[in-house]
Amino acid sequence: MIGFMMGYAHVMGAGLTTPLKALGAFVYGVEALVVGLDAMLAGALIQLGFSILLGILFALFVSRGTSTLAALCAGIIAAIAIWIAMDLFVLPYENPTMAARVALMPWAYFIAHLLYGVGLAMTPAFIRTFSKGRHDQERRAHGRARAAQIQSI
Repeated sequence: MIGFMMGYAHVMGAGLTTPLKALGAFVYGVEALVVGLDAMLAGALIQLGFSILLGILFALFVSRGTSTLAALCAGIIAAIAIWIAMDLFVLPYENPTMAARVALMPWAYFIAHLLYGVGLAMTPAFIRTFSKGRHDQERRAHGRARAAQIQSI
């Protein structure tokens, strides 16, 4: 998300670091636009923290067996819900500096959230990849137990 927003801001002439500074305004207020590196670091950490937290919450609602299409739909729906919540409720009250910057590029902000939704959609694939070894071990153990059960009959 932040990479897309930084690229878009740069191309549009707003400055490459403007999205990070706008996020940093959660901490520094409007001064984030001139503070510099501290505001950019705060903005990057805020974005990363929220993304991780929301990604974990999303992962709690999908399983390793979720189809790619279902995960994509769920990811996009979650991303749109996050976009609505941020745009209508969080930013106007908690970070008016960022809300003003988002108002200058609303479609880019929406597309960035859709990209985040596509990233969320990869969660079941990650779960399958990182739990594959454990799942295979459980399946083999179950197979051995079943074979022993059959032999005892």
